[in-house]
Amino acid sequence: MLLYDAPAAEALHVAADEARRLGATTYETGHVLLGLLRTADAVTATVTLDHPQLTEAAIRTALGAPSGRTQEDGDHEARSSRSTPEPSAEFRRAARQFTAKWRPLVRSRRLRPGLKLGTGELWLTVLEPGTASARALASLGVEPVDVRPLVLATIVPDGAPVPDWPEEVPAGGVRRLLDRLRGTGSAP
Repeated sequence: MLLYDAPAAEALHVAADEARRLGATTYETGHVLLGLLRTADAVTATVTLDHPQLTEAAIRTALGAPSGRTQEDGDHEARSSRSTPEPSAEFRRAARQFTAKWRPLVRSRRLRPGLKLGTGELWLTVLEPGTASARALASLGVEPVDVRPLVLATIVPDGAPVPDWPEEVPAGGVRRLLDRLRGTGSAP
């Protein structure tokens, strides 16, 4: 289970509210993208400064979600009395892909995360290829591969080089060993 800092947890809470408002029992990457835009944290401010077309309304339209908020959005008691939507299979898959690419960068010390994941890591999750959020961004003329370096620059210490984000999940140790035994992998 991934632990998130306060701004990222708030974005996920808003994502769950978005899903609940739309009658869903799970939240997807599109809901999380809306949560990031609605909470407008420092990473989101950096992204939207370079890509001003990324607005809550534009993403809602791209996702095919109704625009505007219902009266329920202002009623905290009504929201808290209902069950909280859980992450969807699509979000969990994107989170696994993110983690598999992120972990080697942390192990090699090219990224130095805090004790909890933040909104930068949530952005990297919603930018994963094949997600509803990545498709929504692309429909607005914002390519996820162009946003990733901005996000990475916000999570590396000042003056540190921004690492390249892997396009594919790096092969694990077991996969590399099996490939070498079969003679299909490259030598270390």
